[in-house]
Order: sequence, then C-alpha cells, then structure tokens
Amino acid sequence: MRVLRNGGQTDRYHHVDAGINSRLDEIQAAVLRAKLPLLPRVTARRRALAAAYRRLLPPSVQQVPELDAGHVYHLFPVRSHDRDALQAHLKAGGVETLIHYPIALPQQEAFKPFAPAECAVATRAARELLSLPLYPGLGETGVARVAETVASFQKGRVLA
Repeated sequence: MRVLRNGGQTDRYHHVDAGINSRLDEIQAAVLRAKLPLLPRVTARRRALAAAYRRLLPPSVQQVPELDAGHVYHLFPVRSHDRDALQAHLKAGGVETLIHYPIALPQQEAFKPFAPAECAVATRAARELLSLPLYPGLGETGVARVAETVASFQKGRVLA
C-alpha cells in the first residue's frame, strides 16, 4: 500500500507499479489552506526569478521553452549534453541542483506490461535535464551567481 500511495515508487524515480500520489494528510492540508492566500505573490516571485534566469543564462545553455504564460515555475530545468559534469561543476561552486525524472516513462518498470514504444525524445530529456535552484527566497543576486557559475562551465562549449 505504501508503494501504491506514493505513485508506485519503490525508491526515488523508480516506479514498479501504477500508483497514485496520495501523501497529503489532514495536517498538511490545514497548513496549505493557511498558505493559499500567499500563492499569487509566491507565483509572481517565481516568474520574476525565471525571467531573470532567461535573461542571464548564457546562450550555450539550452533553456526549456516557455510555452505557457501562466507557468508557475515549480522547477527551472535546462538541458546539457554534459549534464553530470555541469552538475558537478555547479556543486563545486556551491550551487545545489537536482535531476528530476532521470528515467523516461517507457523505461519504468510500471509500464512494462503495456510494452511501451521507445521514445527517443523522452530518453534524451531524461539524460540531459538539470533543474537549477528556483525558490521564492532565492533573489536575483542568487540567480546571477548561478548563471555566472553555469557560464564559467560553459566557456568554450556549445550545447545543442
């Protein structure tokens, strides 16, 4: 039951069964209800930080296109053929990053019974995407520091 209520995950990003996301209890719901009035301000802040990233990141980093003006920027992913090296460089520079969804859906154990077709785009994205820090308290100076650290890695490299 624990696996099923956590999206079918046995460990982070490894889904062995189709499950649901059912981790919200009554206490968490009460806290979120109290925070709900802050949502417009937090969303505006996230959008401003994302706009700063879009201005400051070097052109050699492939940004995920903004397809929805209503995007809330829960994450700010970029793509890199050298994702692991870029992540190590950022970590050495004091910048924490995360790799979200490192396994493409057709490769998840939970989908094996359905014999999913390979999806080259999803496989490539799982290999290349890296989420940069983005949270309301970050500040534009933090975004600038992240962008400078990315640029110091990218100097002389071109990512397609």
